[in-house]
Amino acid sequence: MKQLVIGDIVSRAWDLAVKHWPIFVLFAFVQSILGGIGVGLDPAAYVQALNVSDPIVQAEMLREAVKVNYVLLSIGILLSIYLSFVVINLYVRAYKQGRPYTSFGEAFKVDLNQLAIFFCVDIVYALIIGVGTICCILPGIFFGVRLWYAPILAATQGASFGEAFRRSWQMTGGHFWKLLLMGITMIGISILGLCACFVGIFFAEVVIEFMFIVSLFILMPQEPQFAPEEVAAGGTYDGTANASDAYNKDATATPTDFEEVQQ
Repeated sequence: MKQLVIGDIVSRAWDLAVKHWPIFVLFAFVQSILGGIGVGLDPAAYVQALNVSDPIVQAEMLREAVKVNYVLLSIGILLSIYLSFVVINLYVRAYKQGRPYTSFGEAFKVDLNQLAIFFCVDIVYALIIGVGTICCILPGIFFGVRLWYAPILAATQGASFGEAFRRSWQMTGGHFWKLLLMGITMIGISILGLCACFVGIFFAEVVIEFMFIVSLFILMPQEPQFAPEEVAAGGTYDGTANASDAYNKDATATPTDFEEVQQ
């Protein structure tokens, strides 16, 4: 069974975040803006609601203080999902190839069929967590962890709808507690980011996303035992079977093959 070492995952994710933070912090900022499209707040109504002592009346007034344009909200959600799909693939490229894209325009080209699958997987995953949490919290946590990688697999590995959930379930088998600990670690990193004048939350988000990617490729079959970005930067083949498997599924690659990969 493959081992998840939380400290190693955090360390590798941190190094990747330091190397690639400008572009990914920018994307995180844009995504935060898209999430607020179509939602506004009436300041006067909000202040008036805060002065009400009755909690039931106050809750109703706060609800009325929030103004929602459902057309703009829908557009914002769709754009956010599209950008999430793009950004997840950029994270994977940064991890595997050492850089997120070769040209900025190319980064935004997507497979519409796979984007639709990612959209469906993401929605169903959120529903599963929501229903599980409403039922008794614990089922939401359990299924949230076991199906954690389904959206990423749909976005980056060409997985179909059912395959994304199946592969995530198989990959996370036997790793529940380590993954739960990793999730708690991510929450801690987010809190530290918020403490850094709130600006640090964007960098913290980059670290967290790279933690997802690093752990994903550790749990996936044929994961190399060295950082793939080192190969892209001219690293050397360490002669292990796992490293060979990562570049050649039949495990017949030779050192010469790896020289060609590095070129």
